[in-house]
Amino acid sequence: MKRFDRIALHRYASAAVILLAVLAWPSAGWSRTARSVVCEVHDVQRLLDNWASALRQSWTPPVNPDLIVGKYEAGAVLLPTCENGPKIGHDAIKGYFIEFLKNEPVVATFGQPTIGGDCTVAFASGLYTFKLKVNGADKTLYARYTYIFRRGLITQHHSSLEPKPRPVAPGDGCPAH
Repeated sequence: MKRFDRIALHRYASAAVILLAVLAWPSAGWSRTARSVVCEVHDVQRLLDNWASALRQSWTPPVNPDLIVGKYEAGAVLLPTCENGPKIGHDAIKGYFIEFLKNEPVVATFGQPTIGGDCTVAFASGLYTFKLKVNGADKTLYARYTYIFRRGLITQHHSSLEPKPRPVAPGDGCPAH
């Protein structure tokens, strides 16, 4: 009887080790999900669209800058369009957006971004147009941008006014703070 128990125990132990090894081995689907939510060009375009939507929702009453700040990693770097930078971390980025949101900014166009990267880090660079309300008057800003995303959040964001006016009705710069 003792010999049978030892043989049965070895079989169960071997089966348990194999089962645990199979369960611990990551599948292709699991490892893609664990690495990042950004893998395709349309995913990066979706992140840009989500940022633009959050920007608009942030100033729509009730004003909530946390909606846009939530698109950034905790230690993200923002080189903003209408202030000197860099703004590093949520508190500094929120301070910038509190002022910028007073102008009711809307991304009117994103142009044709250049998008690249992989499932861990992705980037988008291009031109965008902002529509603002400054002292009750409509204003247009033409700017360029680069976003770097890591796992679906912005880790670096550069935005600056275009140095030369576009041939069609250029904006005349950022509102005074």
